[in-house]
Amino acid sequence: MAQHQLDEFSYRYPHSVFGNVPGAHSGSSIGSGDRFAGFADLFDYPDPRRLDIRASLRTNMVNGSVAETERWQVRRYQQRSAITLWLLADMSQSMAVANPQHRHLAKLAQLIAYSAITLGDRFAMLGFDADWRQDVSVMPTRQRSMPMFAADLVKNAAPAQQPGAGGLLHASDLVTGSHGLVFLASDFCYDISLVEEIIRKLGHLTIVPIIWEHNDVDHLPSHAGWTEMRDAETGENRSVWMRRSIKKSLQQARKQHFEALTDCFLSNQIRPLFVKGDVKGEMLSNYFLAMKRS
Repeated sequence: MAQHQLDEFSYRYPHSVFGNVPGAHSGSSIGSGDRFAGFADLFDYPDPRRLDIRASLRTNMVNGSVAETERWQVRRYQQRSAITLWLLADMSQSMAVANPQHRHLAKLAQLIAYSAITLGDRFAMLGFDADWRQDVSVMPTRQRSMPMFAADLVKNAAPAQQPGAGGLLHASDLVTGSHGLVFLASDFCYDISLVEEIIRKLGHLTIVPIIWEHNDVDHLPSHAGWTEMRDAETGENRSVWMRRSIKKSLQQARKQHFEALTDCFLSNQIRPLFVKGDVKGEMLSNYFLAMKRS
């Protein structure tokens, strides 16, 4: 029976990577690669497999006879390097509104892990709610079984015990390395000052905000009358005398929050991705294609 092909997306890290681990991204270190980086003396880079006879003869003709100088030239190449794709996964109580039982988030974890490991990169995941979720965290790895394992971690995770998303600060402290992609997957229903602090802490990396939109306010009745409202973060229920003006003010508050959130990202040269439901590989491929063109 043929194995089911998992969804994946295409991406390239937009900056040169300095590292010794071979990968698919443009590197700044010298090694085994395909981008020519000039010539060097054989005695400085003793690799006779890359000896360039024509360049050596040309250099010796300029500086004198071969017998006098005995300078041999070898080709140098920039090594392609690997990076880590980090997923900061929001497991807070409010995410259950846009992500029932975290199904969409689990599929995203599988998508990112599979795409990273297929390309030769590492995958890491850090879950958070009010605290850092160690039970929903994976340190950088290339294990082939990781896509399914990461998805199962998210799907089988225990519900958040306390309201809030303050654990994002702790989780971001665990992101290591000077190069990498950080997928911040959340509904972002928290204070924008927290987002600003995360951008300052992870500004040396490439941040990809994936924002799940809530439409719970739109489902409230517009006519006057009592209605039950449930706080998405605390889970508390309360009765409210609903009027059209109240619903309109709630919609306006939500709109202003996400406009301010978008401005926060764009002012830091970060383009957010708004989604509803599952994140498809094609969506992320188009995202990175647009990043490359900009």
